[in-house]
Amino acid sequence: MPSDIEICNVALSRVAHTQPIVSFTEKSKAAELCSVFYANLRNLVLTSFPWPFAESIVNLADIGSPAPGWAFRYRYPADCLKVRGILIPGQRRALSSDQQIPYKIGYDAGGRVIHTDQPEAGVSFTFRVEDPTFFDSLFADALAWRLGMDLALPLSSKPDLQQYCQQGYQRALTEAEASAFEESQDDPEPESEFVSVRS
Repeated sequence: MPSDIEICNVALSRVAHTQPIVSFTEKSKAAELCSVFYANLRNLVLTSFPWPFAESIVNLADIGSPAPGWAFRYRYPADCLKVRGILIPGQRRALSSDQQIPYKIGYDAGGRVIHTDQPEAGVSFTFRVEDPTFFDSLFADALAWRLGMDLALPLSSKPDLQQYCQQGYQRALTEAEASAFEESQDDPEPESEFVSVRS
């Protein structure tokens, strides 16, 4: 899998920058811009979709003192970029949209919290993946295109390169998302009570 620097160099090549970088700390405009943009854009692309390599499911830590209108208050997981859904104990996947458990993200003196009415709640979330060896090649390609969008104007001053990278990003993102859907198989939906009673 590519390194952070290799992903940046792919992005640089897409905006017609011919000098690759070797580190984020080297004294060049390209390295400085990559250093400024990379982590934020990586996190942005991570939160854009529930990537299998960035999914985590944990039980939440109840911290008591629920907010008015909520039954429970849990600590927000460390390294969580985006909550995907609250889970009931023993559950492996998110509920269908009409069964999703309500929640709200809030803050207290200790940081972010999750308010919900679900006892012993778990959470499915996208975590901050900083190690690029976790990225599959399609995600890395999409990230390079996204990085190219922000590098295009400061390095080339050509708006058409920014548009070129934006179109490339949309194509790459669609392909990466389609591939990610093939990396898991959900349990079959349980039969409805109506079907069970008729049997």
